[in-house]
Amino acid sequence: MLHYLSGGAWDPHDVNAVAATCESSIQFWDLRTMKKANSIEHSHVRCANYDTKKKHILVTAEDESGICIWDLRMSKVPIQELPGHTHWTWAVTCNPEHDGLILSAGTDSTVNLWLASTSRSDKLTSDSPVESRSQQFDPLLNSYSDYEDSVYGLAWSSREPWIFASLSYDGRVVVESIKPILSRK
Repeated sequence: MLHYLSGGAWDPHDVNAVAATCESSIQFWDLRTMKKANSIEHSHVRCANYDTKKKHILVTAEDESGICIWDLRMSKVPIQELPGHTHWTWAVTCNPEHDGLILSAGTDSTVNLWLASTSRSDKLTSDSPVESRSQQFDPLLNSYSDYEDSVYGLAWSSREPWIFASLSYDGRVVVESIKPILSRK
């Protein structure tokens, strides 16, 4: 049975594993056998991105105006839900260097910067940009809302992990640094 695939992500920890967003599920494919290995039935996932620092962690952008963080070893429910957008969330990406830093963007013309726990233990590692979880109550660090249209694309810099770019529907590319945000926290 063929499905309508809307997106996907390579697992950075397993070159033979791919997650695909499809209709109302996330499907996990084993490229050695070319068969579906698992799936999460979850409605209206727009985008998926693996955490490059932690195995088994997947972050998804949801039509329900937020993002979900999944531990794929226990995939019945997300380990964290972050409802930070007022309309559909279209894109999500994890920072390649700093654990827990996540960007999300959507049709509400906003890019959100999150510092979210990507483990059930809710402990941050020593290389985290914030010293103590007790000091961090709201995972939403900043909202960038100076866009005139929906934001559909996000990318962290591969050279400087504090810089990201976003692409809005009107073709506008914005490059931002998150260093000033983290220094205030």
